[in-house]
Amino acid sequence: QAEADVSKTLPVAQMRKTLMEQSDDLFNYYLVNRFNHAKLETAVSDIIDNSISASAKNIWINFEWKGSNTWLSIKDDGIGMNGEELVQAMRPGSKNPLKKRNEKDLGRFGLGLKTASFSQARKLTVISKKVNYIPVYWTWDLDFVNKMGSWDLVKYLPDENLKTEILKLESGTIVMWNDIDRVVKDFNEDDTNAEYK
Repeated sequence: QAEADVSKTLPVAQMRKTLMEQSDDLFNYYLVNRFNHAKLETAVSDIIDNSISASAKNIWINFEWKGSNTWLSIKDDGIGMNGEELVQAMRPGSKNPLKKRNEKDLGRFGLGLKTASFSQARKLTVISKKVNYIPVYWTWDLDFVNKMGSWDLVKYLPDENLKTEILKLESGTIVMWNDIDRVVKDFNEDDTNAEYK
């Protein structure tokens, strides 16, 4: 498994300060949600909602059973994001709930991606491609945040095949969860009974 490149991080401490000034409750909800026990299917549905909002015509859900190293991904062929848009999407509370929205936009507070992901996994990677743009990606790693003591996005891909997959699409996004500790933390890869639970 590739190591995160700690020299390629994006500090978001100033973003945190701004959000707390705007709404302490919103940011606190984002953090506290890590300790909530949302159902896996509910969390996946939240990611699918984002794909629908991005005008996706197709959505693919994939996973590989590897015990505690099991990963899950949700890929769509929606409009995708460029670098600036992806950073914005990775920020908690990135959407203004008062702003008028398209009828297909199911999110109201910009929390779906982050809270859904962190209710299940400790690593969230998003790689996205917009038409006529190169793919862009960032990762949230809760263990890295804890180790460094700061909220920094990491320029890290847990699987280089994600680039190959996103380049097959004219536009789209892949959300990948690693360290899915809410579901498979104590399972071994050779536990066939656990695989089908």
